[in-house]
Amino acid sequence: CLAGPWRAGANNSAGWQFMSPDERVEHQRRMRSFTRYDECKAYQAEHHALMAERARQAGVVLEPHEDAGCEQLRARGRLQ
Repeated sequence: CLAGPWRAGANNSAGWQFMSPDERVEHQRRMRSFTRYDECKAYQAEHHALMAERARQAGVVLEPHEDAGCEQLRARGRLQ
């Protein structure tokens, strides 16, 4: 369902398990702050690289999320 605000979570945020509770709140705030798709994607690429490095250090390989946050926000009409 597309009603209500977008929420970051384990099912749609790469590296969720490698973020502190404060980082999760900040990540969700940042994702909600974007109005342009290209800005969202630039932040998302940076975030994914950081989370991939944290995962690598923990001996884990992160699988990409097919329906990542920027795509969800664009589908909701939140990003141009």
